Amino acid sequence: MSVRLRHTLPTVLVAGALLISGCAGSDSDPKADGKPANSAPTARPSSSTVLPHGIVKPGTALPVGDGAWTVTLQGFERLPAGTVPGVPAGSSAYTARVTVANQRAQVATAPRTAVTARYGALGRTAAEAAGSSTSSSKDEPQQVRPNGSVDRDLKLVLPDQAQGLPVTVTVEATEEGLAEPELLFFEGALPGTAASADTQAPQGAPAGPSVTPLGQWSGQVLVGKVTVSGEGASHTGSLELSVVNRSADPMPGLGTTLRILTGQDLHLAATVRPVYGYRDAAIAPYRTATQTVSFRVPEAAVGGPVTVEAVDAGGSKVTFEGTLG
Repeated sequence: MSVRLRHTLPTVLVAGALLISGCAGSDSDPKADGKPANSAPTARPSSSTVLPHGIVKPGTALPVGDGAWTVTLQGFERLPAGTVPGVPAGSSAYTARVTVANQRAQVATAPRTAVTARYGALGRTAAEAAGSSTSSSKDEPQQVRPNGSVDRDLKLVLPDQAQGLPVTVTVEATEEGLAEPELLFFEGALPGTAASADTQAPQGAPAGPSVTPLGQWSGQVLVGKVTVSGEGASHTGSLELSVVNRSADPMPGLGTTLRILTGQDLHLAATVRPVYGYRDAAIAPYRTATQTVSFRVPEAAVGGPVTVEAVDAGGSKVTFEGTLG
């Protein structure tokens, strides 16, 4: 049930906090304008108990390398308060275990794994706990005996509002000598009871065909309202970028560049560009991924109009408008 990431898929990744204060003549400007529909996405199946093909429940062993290995994810368990340092108020730490099992009758090097957990209908990304790593790429290659296995424990921090919500986990398993990972998807509910209804997207009237208000869907993209923090010349803006996968195949990631333009004269304040080195895992079939991005804000622009262009890997763009803070 695993899916190998093809060369034909885009390989760029979104930089969640990379800032390039720029000029309008950036070499990343799109070559063409797209005209996506403005209807709100309805990616998830109507029944929360039904998982799309390609996503399995925790505890299921998925094959890797034509069955030479299996990877199993055990569901998340909440850790007692104080167990993990640095957990902010209103959040809790959770642990989950990834087991990689050798199905062959000889010693072999275990595939490297990278794990991304996204919670809720919008697929917000869970943060790593202090001292934990969701990737084994920096570890020494592990030798596994015939029919043996190796475990890796993950520690993640999620807000308490996420209790009871679905968690979709992407495991990228890369065998020794290969550059491309196989993609494995698990999904189960976080322990606890959901505090409120978890909706996929706003269901109001669609936005206009050319400009979409911040906080509303346009096609498969949602750019949230901008919040501003800091004082004086040290203002920082942040917003959420959401991309929905409406197909039965994985998407390689958000794959979207944001151009932030301020004021009536559309001054290019920042560009958040796809670059390598940022954690931007594939999006599971019929699921959504959301990432928070940050950028510097000119002091004079605070409280004024802001325009955000979302440019996909093919150059098509969607324009959002709102207020800066």
